Amino acid sequence: FLPMCRADDEPVDPKKYLEDSCKPKCVKSYLDYQACAKRVEADETGHKHCTGQYFDYWHCVDKCVALKLFTKLK
Repeated sequence: FLPMCRADDEPVDPKKYLEDSCKPKCVKSYLDYQACAKRVEADETGHKHCTGQYFDYWHCVDKCVALKLFTKLK
């Protein structure tokens, strides 16, 4: 159940609830991101980063959310 309105009729964005439900489906990409972050945490040059893994994780979450979110929109 996704709350679409609060008791005082203010709209509630269901995206946050959907993101929370989709994150467990993207565990592999999240673990890849965490592994990368651990590898580069000692980098003092500032040249190493995990931007690709970060975006891969959020792409997975967004793709999952999109399938559910657009069915809820009016």
